[in-house]
Amino acid sequence: MLTVPALDMSRMVEFVNEYADRPRATAGEQELPYPDAAKVLGWPAEPPLPAAADLVAAANAAFRVFSAARDGRAYEELNTLLRSVRPLPVATESGLRWTVDTQAEVLPAALGTCLLEWLMHHGRPRLGTCHASKCADVYVDTSPAGQRRFCSSTCLNRHKVAAYRRRSSQDRTGEPETTT
Repeated sequence: MLTVPALDMSRMVEFVNEYADRPRATAGEQELPYPDAAKVLGWPAEPPLPAAADLVAAANAAFRVFSAARDGRAYEELNTLLRSVRPLPVATESGLRWTVDTQAEVLPAALGTCLLEWLMHHGRPRLGTCHASKCADVYVDTSPAGQRRFCSSTCLNRHKVAAYRRRSSQDRTGEPETTT
């Protein structure tokens, strides 16, 4: 049995945004090299991380949980991820830890158990994908009000500026602006 390392949610968000296909494609980063996954995740020296294709597959599986949060299917996607790797809980004096059978299951299990813990403590509305039109990055909402809908203040500001420009254009012409 292999122990599944605990992940920090903010590091997992960064990993998904750097490795999942959709955020990379939306940002036009498909041709750029991937960052060092161990550094992004804060991964321990052991167990070793899988090959790049498996890193992308794991990030894509986690991305599906984030993207399904908007329409209420986050738990379905999380259950699919967890069933694929079957992490087993082990109770110890220091708390709960997770184990898996194979090295290939360690990273997906770490992502899945991190998401499980987040959802159990914070709920589905506290995670999602950016609502900006040109961004698909994932986020977790740690705000007091729980109203976050953008991955960063940059995306929020761009969204506000675009909305302002649309309103200003409508005010001048009396008709909605058409976009191409």
